[in-house]
Amino acid sequence: MASTISVVLPMRNASNWLPALLAALVREWHTGFELIAIDDGSHDGSAELLQRLCAHWPQDRWQLLQSSSRGVSTARNDGIAASRSELIAFLDADDRPLPGRLSLPLQVLTKRPELSHVQGGWWRCNARGELLHNVNPWEETAGFSWRQCMEQKSVLPSAWTIRRHALLAVGGFDQQLRHSEDVDLLLRLAAAGHKGDWIKKELVRYRIHSGNASGHLRPQLEGLLEVMNRHLKILPSSDGWAQEQRYSTTTWAVWQAWQAGDQEFALELLQLALKECPYPLVRRPVHLIEVMARSSARIGELFDRDQLLSNKFWQQAEPLLLSR
Repeated sequence: MASTISVVLPMRNASNWLPALLAALVREWHTGFELIAIDDGSHDGSAELLQRLCAHWPQDRWQLLQSSSRGVSTARNDGIAASRSELIAFLDADDRPLPGRLSLPLQVLTKRPELSHVQGGWWRCNARGELLHNVNPWEETAGFSWRQCMEQKSVLPSAWTIRRHALLAVGGFDQQLRHSEDVDLLLRLAAAGHKGDWIKKELVRYRIHSGNASGHLRPQLEGLLEVMNRHLKILPSSDGWAQEQRYSTTTWAVWQAWQAGDQEFALELLQLALKECPYPLVRRPVHLIEVMARSSARIGELFDRDQLLSNKFWQQAEPLLLSR
């Protein structure tokens, strides 16, 4: 049977996650998918485990490639190059597909040829796979135009399905990027006029644990800011909207660092944000509190304003916000 959708699965030291991921993926067997796993320098036996788990699959339903620790962008591009289907569904090895992960994008992209890509929502889960919070970006007006992508930057590869020709047209993932390569690709697709849409259902469990990329806070946030600035270069430095995007993204990064307990980095990012601040002095503290409250709500965490205001971080942040 010709494959209808190629699942590109980069993995590195993923032996803890592979059995559950493959068991969930098999539930989508009826879609006729092919699995392309790329071992990116594992030393925990991930490749051998995957070979054992897939040993009884037909040979045309799976491939295992070696990427030699060259990074997730290169691993995904290797998978795209080896794919035999017009549709590419990405999965990260520590995530777990939910029912419909493949069948729903396949249905939508088959019925709507004008779309180049679709994305679903996701569950944020702890290391044990227990639900923490649903993330449905369409509820916050996230969209797929270039400006909407820049404003929201809502993308999760494990919930993303893209036509192969669109990926090749924009050059796939940027192999020079170690972080936010997904945001960069989303923005390049939008800039090139490729249309996307939401599948308004959660398609994957996104697992939060100490070993995944979101645990590498400083390089992750610095990578996001680098990608943002790279794409905003097409606009004049005096452009008010561009200035607002730099400030809002960097203040969101302030919240990320603060929420992770790295107050020193949060203050460093705040100083960077204030170089682009479009707001008057009286508005700055209120805006930052709003950003932190809204960002906490997005991931289902309670935000205690009074606790923030009595925190050592705020005692150092407030003078920065009110300084000319």
